[in-house]
Amino acid sequence: MAEIVLTNTGLDAFLETSPEFRGPAAVRAVEAVLGLLALRGADRTAGVPEPTPELAERLLLEDLPAFVCAPPEELALYPAVLRALAGRFDGDRRARVEGMIGEAEGDFERAMRDPGNLTWPRWYAQLLRADGTDADDPEAVRAWLGRLEAPPLPDGVRRADLMGRTALADVLLAEALTRAYVRDAERPPPGGPVLSDHEVAGGIGAVAAALLDRWTAAGLAEGLAGDYAHLAPGPDDFPHLALADALLDEHLDYYGDASVPLPPPQPEAGAETGSGAQGGTGTQDLERDADLLAAAVDALAQAPETGLRAGIGTGLGTEVGTEVGIGSRTGPSAGPGPEPDPDTGTYGGEAAHLLYTLYQRGCSAESVARRAAEFEDWTVDPALEDAPVRVPPPASPGYTTPTAGELARLLGVPGVDDTERARLDRPAHQLAAVVDRLAATGLVFRSGDAFGLTPHGAAVVRYLLSVRGVAVPDAAETTAWDAPALVSAAQGWPPAVAARALAEWLRAHGSAAGEGHGDGEGHGDGEGDGEGHGDGEGGGTGDRIEAAWSALLRAVGSVSAGTSDAAATRALLGLLDWSAAPTAALRGAVGDRVAGARAAEELRARGETVAPDAVPRAALALHVLDHLPGKRGPLESRRAAFDAAAADWPGGSAALVRAMAEADPDETARILGPLGVGLP
Repeated sequence: MAEIVLTNTGLDAFLETSPEFRGPAAVRAVEAVLGLLALRGADRTAGVPEPTPELAERLLLEDLPAFVCAPPEELALYPAVLRALAGRFDGDRRARVEGMIGEAEGDFERAMRDPGNLTWPRWYAQLLRADGTDADDPEAVRAWLGRLEAPPLPDGVRRADLMGRTALADVLLAEALTRAYVRDAERPPPGGPVLSDHEVAGGIGAVAAALLDRWTAAGLAEGLAGDYAHLAPGPDDFPHLALADALLDEHLDYYGDASVPLPPPQPEAGAETGSGAQGGTGTQDLERDADLLAAAVDALAQAPETGLRAGIGTGLGTEVGTEVGIGSRTGPSAGPGPEPDPDTGTYGGEAAHLLYTLYQRGCSAESVARRAAEFEDWTVDPALEDAPVRVPPPASPGYTTPTAGELARLLGVPGVDDTERARLDRPAHQLAAVVDRLAATGLVFRSGDAFGLTPHGAAVVRYLLSVRGVAVPDAAETTAWDAPALVSAAQGWPPAVAARALAEWLRAHGSAAGEGHGDGEGHGDGEGDGEGHGDGEGGGTGDRIEAAWSALLRAVGSVSAGTSDAAATRALLGLLDWSAAPTAALRGAVGDRVAGARAAEELRARGETVAPDAVPRAALALHVLDHLPGKRGPLESRRAAFDAAAADWPGGSAALVRAMAEADPDETARILGPLGVGLP
């Protein structure tokens, strides 16, 4: 197969008129460039394919990084072939093509070196060349494949990544070949077709494999499709990717963007989420257990169910907009349909959602009863929705719904009685049955009412998320971020998780973030680096602590400033241990438009005098705004809280509302609008 070559690409004519392209490497580059241009429909009227700026860019940035393997010392040959083709043009046409080549050349070399663009053939071609194997000798290539047992993976690349990129490249090449064949058949070019009927008779796949052999290593594609297929697993070898897709959907539902990072797992869960989750040792164990977990999720989803998720939040059984309270049931419609599984009820289809939310909460334990109450549209205090629960010692494997008093504590709603507990008993048992079936994999646990991911389960879910491009940093990565990056991510995390991440960041950047207040004086004369970390010669621990706190407080004030997310960002201030803040950092923050009032409050608690006019009016207004009750509780009590704050504000309510609206118009409207307070 390796001898099949695309025909009528002008290869011989080009080589005859371009003596600078001699030798196997140069001829291989010429053949690849001419062949790909011809496949993409370049005009061949002049005897060779004529590149346009668009075709040149596509060739350099898409096609060559997908199909061709070339060592670093040969990369310059490919743009050189394009320049030689452009040199046949005159005037503006030549300038435009050469300009595009110049613009794309750097990105081309980066793309060719990028591990994220590797396919199985390109990766193995790199390895065998590095081993000294003759890439033009199919017998040598086959012998090399036969010696492989557990080939290494590129740094930061998983087997599923290589599989996915390979599958995509196969589709793209097959499409290009098919379109070229049909195009030449419908409009026969003067120079003849790129693909003859005889070549296509064996199938487009055979032609594609032959081309890949010429562009990577002779006999490689055939070997990887035959005796050595186990070295290049395909989509059927990764059944867990269906679960990975479901987890990606969950992430997009929550955040809308795969690049928005999830919080790092808590330390006990994070012990196993290191290199293996990203493609180092242990990857195949992760894949195997991901398959196991995916099979359990699929089995639960196959059980008859009535579509609980479709009913959640739709107001079924209540008036639209009615606030649902304890004991209200708005579950699935009672209309005709298959009977749900008697053990898992309507929760079987929730398995992927449960796995995602367990990871999304930093892998802390969750309550079966609280989650069942949420599914049943009971009211749960927002401050407790993601709060970790204590994991009791192992006891009876059977499930018992918590007492009415414990439910009231878990839900943050007083007055739960035994009647309401009994109403939640069946849904809680059904959800516990789902958890127990997941726990049979060894990747999920349940102890009493608490359930969560085991450490290895956290690693498996992290792998599943990462393989679909979801950002899943570990604690080491988040502590290495700069302050704005951490604040930007943490504002979307559950409060308990965000508080832990902020504390760990301060500890890492300050080395001893809780060693006392300090006065910021006498710690050395090292100069700062812009974040105040010192140059390592005169700066001490106190300087680093001060710099870390100062950087974090500045970031809270700047990230999301002027947007609708500003209030969520400011909420991070309430998660900090202000008693650990260095006095010098607090003094520096008094004039901040966001953190100023909170910093002044802490200084006064330490006995310092802070002048009233030292704190910006915006910071004072935001401090009042952020301490008003949100959209919870009776309107009368919420209005009373505002009136009490306005009574202490210079100029009264009108001045306070104006200051709030200037500082954060979105949050001011959200909080004060329902109270009937007029906004400026």
